[in-house]
Amino acid sequence: MRIPRRHRTALAVAALGASVGLTPLQSANADPATPGIAVSMNDGIDMWGPSGDMDVTVTAPPTTDAYIQLQVEGSRSDHLHFTDDAGNTLPFVQDERDEYVLVGADDSDHNGVKGAPLTAGVIHLHVNAGYPASSNIPVRAYLIDGATDTAIAHSDLGTSAPIVVGQPYLTTTWQAPNGPTEQTSSVDVATGDTRPVDEDLNIGMPMKTPPESTRTHLVFTAQQLAAAGYTPSQLAAAVTVGYSADNQHFTPLAWTLGADGSAALELPTLGGWTTGGTQDQYLHFTAAWGLPAATLTGSLEVHDTQGTQYAGRREDLKFTSDVVPAFARAAFYGRDSAGVLWQYQASPTPQYTHYTARAKVGGGWQAYNTLTKLSALKADGTGDLVARDASGVLWYYHGSGQITAPFTPRTRVGAGWQTYDTLVGAGDLTGDGRPDLLARDHNGVLWLYKGTGEPTTPFATRTKIGTGWGIYNAIVSGTDLTGDGRPDLLARDHDGVLWLYKGTGNPTTPFATRTKIGSGWNTYTSLVSTYDMNGDGKSDLLAVDHDGVLWLYNGTGNPTAPFTTRTKIGTGWGIYNTLI
Repeated sequence: MRIPRRHRTALAVAALGASVGLTPLQSANADPATPGIAVSMNDGIDMWGPSGDMDVTVTAPPTTDAYIQLQVEGSRSDHLHFTDDAGNTLPFVQDERDEYVLVGADDSDHNGVKGAPLTAGVIHLHVNAGYPASSNIPVRAYLIDGATDTAIAHSDLGTSAPIVVGQPYLTTTWQAPNGPTEQTSSVDVATGDTRPVDEDLNIGMPMKTPPESTRTHLVFTAQQLAAAGYTPSQLAAAVTVGYSADNQHFTPLAWTLGADGSAALELPTLGGWTTGGTQDQYLHFTAAWGLPAATLTGSLEVHDTQGTQYAGRREDLKFTSDVVPAFARAAFYGRDSAGVLWQYQASPTPQYTHYTARAKVGGGWQAYNTLTKLSALKADGTGDLVARDASGVLWYYHGSGQITAPFTPRTRVGAGWQTYDTLVGAGDLTGDGRPDLLARDHNGVLWLYKGTGEPTTPFATRTKIGTGWGIYNAIVSGTDLTGDGRPDLLARDHDGVLWLYKGTGNPTTPFATRTKIGSGWNTYTSLVSTYDMNGDGKSDLLAVDHDGVLWLYNGTGNPTAPFTTRTKIGTGWGIYNTLI
């Protein structure tokens, strides 16, 4: 039986009533023979909102010491808070399955037995809920004998008082670059694709007392970053995030790197909350090529301006690097006996194939007796080369940036280049950002032509950098084989020994003393140093043997062992008289 609250103050009782808020019943049947207990909630409560009222009604209690247990389903002590009318916090105890709130369990009459004699009536309690409280929490009341800790009575299971907690929610919707919207907390971010991946954050406030404003955070802890193999600065540099309130106009969102090793994104404040209101926020994620593949787990959290967390959920960002973009892949070329130049590209999926089918660049290239690249030739159509014709005129081909037509029309550099028996594009030997050219004359003298960056006059006056280079029957154009950012040079002597000349970055002495890589390299008719063939960021080497078999030596970046064991990747390459 419920007692109207306006009558409770007239029903004061002694010590126990004062300590736990017990009010005696006014009823002709107030002293039935069988003890009983019931519990009820007057209304739902809001998470972090004002207290809700809970009434525990005791009928015909025993004359011996007793107390009350409120069984709260599951583990709730970390986010439910019970107090009595005097403001005292009621303790939780836990067993193997549930947790209980204890009411009047202290030995208040000091006789060595828990509790005290109870008077029939209503105990008035207050309940607060905090994050992450469940939305519906059943509560069942037990009347407990203080001497034996056994139940004397309990509330009916069907009439247990549920604590209904109104709370905000946070949902996310991801949209992949090439697919429909999916309801999922993870997304494949195509790191080789510049199109952003969208996430829609829907935040709802069904509470009776929503906060005035909230902020949403996407947080990755130091432990979560380490588990994915990232550093905070690496993530901030590689992943660009755009924010929008309308999914139309996006502005950059800055990463915040914490002193604790975390990385976080803080979204603008949402205000003007109303009961049952929802608001959307939108994010675009774009990852730069080179970020290693991993799944990064973090959390989306909604806080009020005082830092109280209202809602949250786990978020997974899955970064994949399966497809290598064109700008990160090598291109290489073969000229056949008819003078046709063919383009090959390193495969965008190196885990399946090594290179793409050939594409015809054009004919008439038999006019040249020397072809060499000046800078890295890539699958996006960038990279320059020079060609010398039979009369000794040198021609310059600038990379167009067009995959299907990778070179612009040639530009005449000058005549007299027949004085050299070898021309080798050396990369940027001098550190000025411009590709340079090496030329060996018939006396074995090696000359450096410093690049100018001007297509019409691409080289400065030559500079002598060494003698005795006539001992080599192959000099391979420079790419960075040692991982220090400077182009290196390979040279094979007449005994088949391959030597590495490490770049120094000094234009007057561009190479360090040679180091031996290995012997037996005279089995190859062509050696070609290429840009990255397998997407690992390291330069590689192609070699064609006397049987026309094409071999790949993947670069390691280690100057003492710059290549892995060779891999056979093709046959029939004897049809080409020049590879670049």
